[in-house]
Amino acid sequence: MGEIRRDEAAAGTTTRDGSRTQRTALLGPTTALVLLVLTGCVSTAPRGSEVDAATAKRSIVDLVERSTSAVGGDWTVYRGPAVEPCGQDVGDRVRYVYIVERAGSTTGRQRDVEAVRAVWEDAGTDVVDTDTGGAGTRVSIRGTSGPVTSIGLDAGPDRYSMSGVSVCAPGNASELRDDEVGDER
Repeated sequence: MGEIRRDEAAAGTTTRDGSRTQRTALLGPTTALVLLVLTGCVSTAPRGSEVDAATAKRSIVDLVERSTSAVGGDWTVYRGPAVEPCGQDVGDRVRYVYIVERAGSTTGRQRDVEAVRAVWEDAGTDVVDTDTGGAGTRVSIRGTSGPVTSIGLDAGPDRYSMSGVSVCAPGNASELRDDEVGDER
């Protein structure tokens, strides 16, 4: 329940009957990522309590995985956890972005949102309801502070999307990417 799979969908394509088709449902994850990136990468942690890059990565992965477990269903990785610079022209600080998605639901969306809200609030994240578009088609919440810079859940009838951005940590994104690629070999 709530297990996250990694498959070709994470690369932005879907395989059906041996052929590849481009993903067309990018609006939710793209919108969520834009909202999360626009929040910036300002840690609310007091000076001196800075986390290292590995802890930042672990924190966002843990919160997203606990959140998806609270909702249940078959989640797939859309992106990440991916390291990136913590803002423009910032070469010595990094953050991790982690986006997962699953099929939506026409019933129980508010219950799912409330389950995720409880997980986030328990983790020390401030949570607000957000309006992501017309006539109640999508139920959404966003969180900031605590173990994340920002996190969001869009629960729509066709698809759920959860996007998280870790707190910033010292490090170089290029070097950390190289290290991760080396670890996967």
